[in-house]
Amino acid sequence: MEIKKILAAALTVGVVAACAASAYAADDVIYESGRTETTSAAVDLDGWGEELFTKAIFEADVQFKAPDAGITLRSADNKKGGTSIRAVMRNDVLTMAAYGGVEGNYIYYNPVDTNATYHIKLIGTYGTANGIIDMVAETLGENGEVTETKNAYLILMNEMYASSGVGPEHIRVEPNTIVDNVKVTVLKPDAIEFVSPPQTVTAASATQLQTRFLREGEPLEYDSAVEYAVTGAGASITADGQLTVPEGANEGDTITVTAKSGGMSAETTITVASSDIFTLNTALMSEDGKTLEAVNAVKNYFVNGNAVFAAAVYDDAGVLKGCFTKSVPAKSVPLKTATDINLGYTLPEEFNPDAWTIEIYAWSDSEPCDVPEVYENEIAVRKFFEDNGGAVEWLGEHETVAGMLNGHTALMQTGSEIVYVDGERYTLPIAVYIDDAWTTRAHSKLVGLMR
Repeated sequence: MEIKKILAAALTVGVVAACAASAYAADDVIYESGRTETTSAAVDLDGWGEELFTKAIFEADVQFKAPDAGITLRSADNKKGGTSIRAVMRNDVLTMAAYGGVEGNYIYYNPVDTNATYHIKLIGTYGTANGIIDMVAETLGENGEVTETKNAYLILMNEMYASSGVGPEHIRVEPNTIVDNVKVTVLKPDAIEFVSPPQTVTAASATQLQTRFLREGEPLEYDSAVEYAVTGAGASITADGQLTVPEGANEGDTITVTAKSGGMSAETTITVASSDIFTLNTALMSEDGKTLEAVNAVKNYFVNGNAVFAAAVYDDAGVLKGCFTKSVPAKSVPLKTATDINLGYTLPEEFNPDAWTIEIYAWSDSEPCDVPEVYENEIAVRKFFEDNGGAVEWLGEHETVAGMLNGHTALMQTGSEIVYVDGERYTLPIAVYIDDAWTTRAHSKLVGLMR
């Protein structure tokens, strides 16, 4: 899924490229065609040779000479692989429209003059479920100058006359249509970046790293191989970006991972952290020194089951004089937050704080594990949307998640319990947050809002 901010940026690129192609020399013009006069039947132009699934600009000068005139992007086997722009009658006015949906509905824009020429730009990625495009319609004067511009953002692909999984391969010129200056330009990225790379990893662990391509700072769908390299802590990385840290890596070691593609590169540095489930900070004693009140601890990983805290008391000769254990539900201890674990252990009567020693331990009755996709009343946001046929996008600048499912659009920000669904404000029982596995999580009440 892409949202308006991303599309608006791509739209700007399209306008600039049309006016000054040299500004984006890296872009790849894969097809150009000249004038095609009106005919009584549809005409398929020769096309660009293969179905296209990356983000591209489809543009042409179009004259709509009669109702139902227009252009349609079609696949190699003549399926409707993209947008169909037509001139249709609406309230007795010939109107430019995008032909939409299986019900044959139209998305209407501006009136059409049969004597005018319109430079139409369609910007988006086709062949994807719930894809989104932008459209620009520029009215041209007698000398080819732009006299009026109309923009249409966020045209949903499932509202267009398009088939999921089918990419356009050629343009069909509908009857009673004149086209000229047809051009198809594939947008290329100008940068690559790691997507939410972890800040820390542990010894004897494997972590899947992900990268994405950018265009002027915004994500761009683009298919190109990425090469990975890694240095530090004896780590290794596979061709698809899975980072493996050996058992012998030491806490504090740094690992540098580099991703390269087409002259672009990105780098991230990761620190090897303690593999202990809990980090114990300080013991908290009562004022009279007779009670071990609490221990301040940080839970480093999500674990199932119970966390067990134990205190062992030794005298000045190193003889064990007392022991105390307390079991607490591991889920009750928040991740990555210094938390006081109440113990309430009454020390042996003869305890001498100046000579005796208290040692505190912590462990779990289960090994560290991957954060479950659903537990208690929470869901993993990306998995929920994608497993149910929706789409999701992470907007890193504002730490916001945008999701689309069942015709509904949700917008939520980490750290806030407010979610907007189709523009309506709702309150979740807990704030949206990112867990230790770098997974965005939200309360399962969101599921009902998307039905």
